[in-house]
Amino acid sequence: MSFEFAVDPKSIFFRCVEDSGEAIMISDTQGTLVYVNPAWCKAYGYTKEEAIGSSPKLLHSGHQPQEFYQEMWRKILNPSVGTWKGELVNKAKDGTLVPVQLTITPFKDDDQQIAGFMGIAANMSYQKELETKITHQDRLASIGLLASGLAHEVGTPLGVIRGRAEFLMMQTDNPTMTKNLELITSQIDRISKLIRSLLSISRSVSELNIQTLNLHSVAEEIIDLVGQNLKEDSVQITMEIAENIMIKADHARLQQVFLNLIVNSIYAIKKDIEQGKKRPHFLKISALQTGSQVDIRIQDSGCGISPENMKKLFKPFFTTKDVGEGTGLGLAIVAQLMREMGGKISVESKLNEGTTFTLGIISGQSY
Repeated sequence: MSFEFAVDPKSIFFRCVEDSGEAIMISDTQGTLVYVNPAWCKAYGYTKEEAIGSSPKLLHSGHQPQEFYQEMWRKILNPSVGTWKGELVNKAKDGTLVPVQLTITPFKDDDQQIAGFMGIAANMSYQKELETKITHQDRLASIGLLASGLAHEVGTPLGVIRGRAEFLMMQTDNPTMTKNLELITSQIDRISKLIRSLLSISRSVSELNIQTLNLHSVAEEIIDLVGQNLKEDSVQITMEIAENIMIKADHARLQQVFLNLIVNSIYAIKKDIEQGKKRPHFLKISALQTGSQVDIRIQDSGCGISPENMKKLFKPFFTTKDVGEGTGLGLAIVAQLMREMGGKISVESKLNEGTTFTLGIISGQSY
């Protein structure tokens, strides 16, 4: 059965649908779209001309199996149910995934026969983003409790073990014994560093010491610290930061952010060199002030990050480094430190070309 959708711009009901903030689509019984409202077009990027006459399947994202839709329509066509409401993920014209809460209801003609179906979709993107943030904060809180317990229960015994190992090293002339004891102390230091990282990632905002800082000076401090490592690998490091740019930040936290990102860049560049890439390698730190915000860019010509790894980049314990080379907490700590300072961090990367981290920090200038 098909029908002709009556469009009467003077109808109050039509105006309500047309002006609704929720995405609304109407199809006939054959599944052909006969109407979409402006909110639908805005949500999915299709024009009315592109949508009308096509099928709602143009929104399928692949996140729901065919069985999902079969069960959906079984309920809609069941007279004792007659409707369906649930969450699913649609796909916009540009490929963007759009999580929605969708309600599909059949409507009838004068003979009480189903004439078509109306779908109303509430965009859930904000709610899903909020849920993700809450889950992340819960995870950080759990890590904080874990770190506090580890620091108390493990820290003291580790100190005792390290002290005894150092004592034994002073008592022996056996090279093999000395080497084994050095290995013990190095592994103890690694565990201690991991515990300190866990404590850092769960640190409280109350410890902040926000002050007006000269960005050029802070960046220069870190470059002086790591510059020698870059020179040894013939990697050029440049800084393009005006000497008068001031920001609002915690000095120690900002240093740690810079250090973590630059160390990661050095690792990515070295990995690219080890893979035999002969292209010129560089690491550049720059800054651009726009109104009340300063955008700091840390750009490298390293091995880059794959798209699948980009999604997990700031998650605790995720690392692409080899065993023993990283804990997977560095970028999670960086993201946490930026949030504590009221800033933000974003990243762009191309595999085998390089990576750029952008830090958005409040300007220290008066406006």
